[in-house]
Amino acid sequence: MGSHSRVHYMDNLRAFAMLLGIFFHAVLAYSPLLHYLWPVADSENSAVVDMLAFFSHTFRMPLFFIIAGFFTALLIQKRGLAAMVKNRLMRITLPFSIFLPLVMTSFVVIFGWAINDVENKSPMLAMISMTAQMPQPPEQPITTSHLWFLYNLTFFYVVTTVLVKFVRIDWMAKVQAFPKIFLIAAPLLLVPAYMTQHLPLPAPEQFTPQLWSFGSYGLFFMLGYGLFKYENFLDKLTPYWGWMLIAGVTAYGVFYQQLPATINMQDMMVNIATAPDFDLNQAFLAALQAYTGVYISLVLLVLGRKFFNQQNAAVKIIADSSYWIYIIHLPVLWTIQFALLDTQLPLIVEFLISSIGTLIIGFISYLLLVKYTPIGWLLNGKISKPTAQTAEA
Repeated sequence: MGSHSRVHYMDNLRAFAMLLGIFFHAVLAYSPLLHYLWPVADSENSAVVDMLAFFSHTFRMPLFFIIAGFFTALLIQKRGLAAMVKNRLMRITLPFSIFLPLVMTSFVVIFGWAINDVENKSPMLAMISMTAQMPQPPEQPITTSHLWFLYNLTFFYVVTTVLVKFVRIDWMAKVQAFPKIFLIAAPLLLVPAYMTQHLPLPAPEQFTPQLWSFGSYGLFFMLGYGLFKYENFLDKLTPYWGWMLIAGVTAYGVFYQQLPATINMQDMMVNIATAPDFDLNQAFLAALQAYTGVYISLVLLVLGRKFFNQQNAAVKIIADSSYWIYIIHLPVLWTIQFALLDTQLPLIVEFLISSIGTLIIGFISYLLLVKYTPIGWLLNGKISKPTAQTAEA
């Protein structure tokens, strides 16, 4: 990569991936597939929700991990390996360690309120309410919740440090020389990892490292790392972006047709306890999701580099705030959606109230409580308050 400054499109796409997660989680309240499993599931739902939501699910986190790998390589080249490790510990691992206990505590408070005050409980909330009344309710497993990606990234940085220190293989030099072969073969590398999971892919939220996520999100991270040095590889892929878009959407359409209409609690328990069948059908479904995730992620990178490789003050503040908003969004979102369970508003109105309301609360809290405070320094680096002189300038 010739310049450290021309990565605005990566910043913008990273913010897009984070903020898309808010809309993804908001719309799951109206998902028929997760109606019995999502805590804020509304009585009204639509198959269109599942079609759109799980399409974004195929590429949102793959895109994010590609970008994370790209910026990891940038940090190493710009500041060195030791500085990268220190930076990532401060920006990723420390925020995870600080905010996960706070998020989990907020969930306890929110669910306690919802159990007592929400009348039209979702199936999952009703089950939680019933369980809470037991003399000795079963202990709930502690997970990494929606911050699992920070936990995974910490492991990826450890692996990256070891590889950079002891392995000298420029694998991307060979890959970037054959773009057509890459487009055909690269998604197949994800199939073994995807085959080990019931589809659509769950979030690897457990504290025990999930090896399948190393074989999926880890590969996306590696791709992003390689793209830093060979960013012109995106130029080689540009002529194929239309075909990738068509192929990715088509693959998803076939994949979506194979999803169940709904998953109940018994189905979920079976899925947790048993691995999917290792057969041709599972391999086919895994391949469909792999091709969708790879192709749509690459399309967004190609188009983002072409059309969104610039940044103004408004875009920058949105990009900067996206990290904070994503960290706090689930407690805020669920509070709003629990309250909406007792209303009779149309689906689209409830969705807009909850998603836009979460964004507004997150953005205002970032401006007032985070941007110029130690929290903001932790997440984005220190930003100095504008003085009267700078404002006049």
